[in-house]
Amino acid sequence: MRRKRVRRFFLLCLLAGAFVGLICGLAFGGASGGGTLKVAANGAASARATPTTQAANSLAGQPMTPERAKLIGANEMGLVLVVVYNKISPTATDASTRTPSQLRDDLALLDSQGFYPINVDDLVTGDIDIPAGKSPVAVTFDGSSPGQYRILDDGSLDPNCAVGVMQSLIDAGYWHPKATFFCLLNVVPLENEIFGQSERQKEKLRNLADWGYEVGSNTMTDLDLSGASQDSIRGELAESQIKLDDLIGSKYAVSSLAVPYGHFPQSMGLLASGTWQSSTSQPHTYEYTAVVGLDNTSCPSPFSTNFQPMHIPRIVCAGDNLSVAIDYLKSHRTLMYISDGDSTTVSAPANVDPSLGQPRSDLGRPVVRY
Repeated sequence: MRRKRVRRFFLLCLLAGAFVGLICGLAFGGASGGGTLKVAANGAASARATPTTQAANSLAGQPMTPERAKLIGANEMGLVLVVVYNKISPTATDASTRTPSQLRDDLALLDSQGFYPINVDDLVTGDIDIPAGKSPVAVTFDGSSPGQYRILDDGSLDPNCAVGVMQSLIDAGYWHPKATFFCLLNVVPLENEIFGQSERQKEKLRNLADWGYEVGSNTMTDLDLSGASQDSIRGELAESQIKLDDLIGSKYAVSSLAVPYGHFPQSMGLLASGTWQSSTSQPHTYEYTAVVGLDNTSCPSPFSTNFQPMHIPRIVCAGDNLSVAIDYLKSHRTLMYISDGDSTTVSAPANVDPSLGQPRSDLGRPVVRY
């Protein structure tokens, strides 16, 4: 009898310990930014849902309310990460080059810290359709170098190019097909013209568009616009847009532009729209709705009066820039964009930090405050 009592007591202790462990795990294991970054064998981060986001997601599809926005901790007036990569190569020869392993680690870090990818066009239109509790990140690539998108001789996707890295994480269920590739069309070396492999340029551009990525212009010749003539600028913007649209087909419309070297022209109006005519062609009208630079700072929310679609700042992914930017937002959480999970509303605290600006008056959607 005494032995049975001892066994019963031991079993009760085990159950109690398991229960306490479960409660502690729920209370502390899912805290945003806490704990150790878990990376799967393929390099993808293992993101954990918190009880708060689980509860919020259980209400998905229902009308947004102040109570639900508060439960989520939504702040769609917060700052957005827009990051930029240049060369992707197994050998990092300079600060502007990221290895495939580094890119994989960067995406794993973003995933583990609750970031969810969007295109630049999504940012500008405010079509930020991401889960509740997540924060958007616009991943961009400048210069269309070969390491960004390479097809092997057997026709397969190179797993060590940027697109290959992202697609592997997508296939594993850790990432999503969103990123913006800004392409050059007439440069030396030729391998930087639409990722090299000239016979596959059209195929690559169409694949990107079909898979959900965005194609943008990096101008025709990588021209520094800050000292160029107005006619030269018009020619660069019009011709690159026309050629990219034609290569992609299916009525695709390039609408985003990356100014080379982050240098803007003196006349900013030239970036939005204009008309250009070559000596051998009819007049062509171009129009861009988004222009990105290189300012190494976070971007205001597209719903804020601070947002400037024709001068979107980006953080260059070199050294530890990305982790520093993430750490800053995590330690200043009131400044961070956090989605309410409903792309038809804008949710934010009643008293947001004044530095974030005010909700724009032309949003055309309900603003939910709590």
